[in-house]
Parts: sequence; C-alpha cells; structure tokens
Amino acid sequence: MRFAPAGAGHRWDRMLAMSPLGENNRCESTLDRESTKGGESTGGRESTIGFRLASAAFALFVLLSVAPAAAAPAGDAASVGGATAAPIGSLEIQLADAIALAMRNNRRLLNGRLARAMQRFALVVAEDKFKPDFHVGPFKRFETEGGGWGRDDTGVTFGATLLLPTGGRLELVDAVAGGGIGDLGYDSALTLRFTQPLLKGGGVAVNMASLRMARATERIDALVFERAIGDVVTAVVVAYRALLQAQQRVAISALALQRAEDLLETNRALIKAGRMAEMEIVQAEADVARRELALVDAENRLDASRLALIDILDIDSATVIHPTEALSIEGVRAAGGDGEICAQESGVASDRHGESELASSYCDATARRNIALALENRPGYLQAVLRVENAEAELLLAKNNRLWDLSTVISTTVGGHADSLLEGFGDPFGYLPDDDLQVSLRLDVPIGDLAPKQRYLNAKANLEQMRANLAEWRQSIDIDVRNAMRDVDARRRQVDLAARASELAERKLEAEGQKLNLGLTTNFRIILFEDDLVVAQNGELDATIAYLNALATLDQTLGTTLQTWDLEVERVERLGGANAALRRNASEPRKQGANP
Repeated sequence: MRFAPAGAGHRWDRMLAMSPLGENNRCESTLDRESTKGGESTGGRESTIGFRLASAAFALFVLLSVAPAAAAPAGDAASVGGATAAPIGSLEIQLADAIALAMRNNRRLLNGRLARAMQRFALVVAEDKFKPDFHVGPFKRFETEGGGWGRDDTGVTFGATLLLPTGGRLELVDAVAGGGIGDLGYDSALTLRFTQPLLKGGGVAVNMASLRMARATERIDALVFERAIGDVVTAVVVAYRALLQAQQRVAISALALQRAEDLLETNRALIKAGRMAEMEIVQAEADVARRELALVDAENRLDASRLALIDILDIDSATVIHPTEALSIEGVRAAGGDGEICAQESGVASDRHGESELASSYCDATARRNIALALENRPGYLQAVLRVENAEAELLLAKNNRLWDLSTVISTTVGGHADSLLEGFGDPFGYLPDDDLQVSLRLDVPIGDLAPKQRYLNAKANLEQMRANLAEWRQSIDIDVRNAMRDVDARRRQVDLAARASELAERKLEAEGQKLNLGLTTNFRIILFEDDLVVAQNGELDATIAYLNALATLDQTLGTTLQTWDLEVERVERLGGANAALRRNASEPRKQGANP
C-alpha cells in the first residue's frame, strides 16, 4: 500500500534524504544562505563554513546512532524458539517480507499449527464412527480336579462390531478353545447379534448428528486459526508502519535541530555584524537545546517501535530493522480490491455543507455491499453460524435422550468342534442355516432420573444464546463496516489537509527567515514558526499513517486481510523452515511485489 498526498510527491522520501539520516546531506537553510550573501564580512563566511563542518559531524553522529552497522558476522545466528534465527545485524525489509517472516516465525501461529494437527485428527476419529471395529484375544486357561490339574485350554476370541447410521449395532463373536490334556480337539462358539433402537438412539438424523457436529467443530477450529492469521498480519502492518512513523519522526527532529543550529549561527553572524543585540542569541540557544531533547526522544521511540515489531516477528532482539517500504498511498485499494470506499469510488462530489442525496445513496449501497462481503468472510461471524448449527444438533440429541429405550434384538449362537484351532473358527458357520434365531423386544423406562431433562433445558437455552449471539454479530458487523468506511473517508481527507498545512508552514517559515535577515522580525517569531512547521510535518505523517492503518482496519472488518496479502490458510499451516526464511530475509531481501 502506497500513498503520496496530491501534489506532494514522495515528501517523506525527500525529507529523509534531506535529514542527517540521508546519504547526501545537502540541506542548507534559507537563513544560512541569506546570511552569507553580499555585504557580510569574511569572518561571517568563515563562521558559516565552520558551522557546516559541525553540522556534518552531527549528521554523522545521528547516522551512527540510528542505523548502526552490523555487529556480527553474517554466519552468526541466534536461537528463536529452538531454531536458528536471522544473523544479528541490519535487516532491510519491506512490509510483504515482514508479513512472510511473521507467518513462519510467530509463536501464536506456531501453536495454532500444532493445535490444527490435533484438531484434524479429532475429525478423523469422529468419521471412524461407522467403520467396523475388530478385536482379538488369545487366552490360556487351567482347571483343577481332585487336587490336581484336570484340564487346560488354549483359545482365541475374535470379535467385530459395526455401527449403522440408523443406530443399529451388529456384533460378531467367535471363540475357540481346547487342545489341552488328552487333546480332545477344539470347541467353538459363534454368536451373531443385531440390536436396533426404535426410540432412544434410533434414526439416521440422531446418529449422524455427532458427525455433523464434529465437522462443524473442525470448521470452527479452522476459522479460529484463520482469524489468528489475520490478527497477526494486521499487527505486523500496524507495527511496521509505527516503525516507519518513528523513523520519519527522527528525520523531522533531526531537520528541526539542523534548522535551529542554522538559526543560532545566523544570530552569531548578525551579532558579529552589529545587526543584532547579543542577548537575542539566548532564544536560539534554548531552541537548539530543546530540539536536541526532541531528537533524543524520537530516537528512543524509534528503538521502542523496532522492538515492538521484532516481538511480533519473533526474531533476535538485537536485529536492527530498516523498513524500506515507501510511505505512500498511491494505488491503494481496501479489502483486497473487492471493497469500495465512498470517497475513492463514488466519483460523486459533495457540497461543502453536506453530502448530496446522490452521494448518500451511493455510499449506502456501497455499505450494503461491504456488509454482505463481511458476512461472507468474517471468521467470527462464520463461527457463530456454525455454533448455531451445533446447538441445534445438541438440542436434537437432548430431545432424543428423553425418550424410552425401546430396542429390538436379533441374535443366534451356534457351536462346533474341530481338530485344530484354525478349523474351529470356521466350523460354526456351517451350522448357521440350521440354527434358530432369537428375536426379542426390550424396553427400559427410567424413573426419577432428572439428568435427561436437565440436558434438554441446557441445550434449549444454549441454542437461544447462540442465536442471540448470531444476531449480535450481524448488527456489530453492520455498525463496524459503516464506521470503518467513514473513518477511511475522513482519514483520506485529513491527509490532503495535513499536506497542505505542512506546505504552508514551510513557506511561512521560509518567508520569516528572509524577514529576519532584513531585521524585520525576531528570533521569537522564527522559533514560533519553526514549532508550527514541526507540528505540521508530524501531523501530516500521523495523518498518512492513520489513513493506511484505517485501510488495514477496514480489511480486518470485512474479513479480507488474507485476500489483500494473497495468503491462504492451508499454505500458512504448511509453512516451515524458519531458518531458511530468516537467512534469506536477512541477506537477500525479496524484490518489492514478490509473493511471500
């Protein structure tokens, strides 16, 4: 996302280049240039040259303090969560690279990946419900008779169970035993049993409810992870821009200090030429001290912003991050290109005292489209929808659980005899057609058990709560989308107004400096106008950052953060190799616009 105020060009890039942080520090104040024009003594020029040398030394000091050189060899690495982290030193990084780094390293996402592995397996277990279960149990049995060993058996029990979507249960048990003393062969018994609930626990809807709930829960867990990704991306965007903002504040403070020292040197030249009283210089000296204090504070905030971003990226805290993203809004669109904002898209002009009816109608239609987009994409809302479905399934189960337990049971048991263990398993199957079936009807009526009613009342209340939460989500999304759209529109206008105010403050200070050289103003007014310029420049910077963050908030409100940054949940889940990612970003930053 890039932005430059109308007619301003890349103001922040130029400001950074002009400050002592830039490579070519060619900034000469208007006051200094005017003070060295014709009519001044040779001593004044020598003093100005001396001041420029002092300014160059100061610029070098600021450069070294803000952007220290790499302190460790490229091969050195620090531990990040048990893995090898980026080399300690300087890391030039764009916003897309920072997001890609966070996707690999952020510990919240790492924990989310581990949780997703367990959650996916939980769904596998739930879907195994209607698959047959098998078990086998070998045994050795001894019996005594008349004070000694009378009989010993060796046997094996084999069983299989199959649950049906109707609630029915099919069981098969085949047991073979024998081969003991006397070796009389092997006796076998085969039991087949089918049980079908007719009231409680019966029916396809009831028995498939648990599977539907498991699938919905898995989808909820995936949405939780998706929401975590969006939150981390937004946090990286805000922290990265906060670092950009702090970096620009250092540049503004450094330029303000340089102008204050220019004014001090001009005062000295004017005093030496007899055009200013010596006591007037106190104001300029106090202003220099104040600007030095402001610069120290800006540098402190810069380091705090650097550590805040490092905390999200989970890389070595000694790494010095240099954000290289252009601070601009050119070509920016919200919501991954799908969302619309009235001020950007409508093309309908508003009058000075209020929006026209046409503009209001367009914005309302745009808001409705964005609300529909949010309802399709917001993970929180989609979770609420799935929780309503789970609550409905839980109520269905609770209702069914209050019914009497009426079941029909069909079973048969046949025996056989064989000379070997293996033959014993198959022998009973030959007698199945000749054996009788047993059919029974069982009824179990609970008396005085209040637990089923309690479960039903809890499920009913829970469903009502989930529906209320869903309605609350709908209203919240409606309000949040409208607020976010309005905030983006207002922030965009503030950027233009702040850029205009900054430009006028700069021109005002320049004009006042010319008047000072003519003896038509005082240091007090120069310092006052200097304060106005610093406030205006910081205001323009704050307005630009606030606008870009408002777009990020709109993306988050619409649930389109992942679309904007071309991220897929499945790809983030599979991400690995944090070591390689950190080494690549530390030594070979990707080109702007490359996919993470």
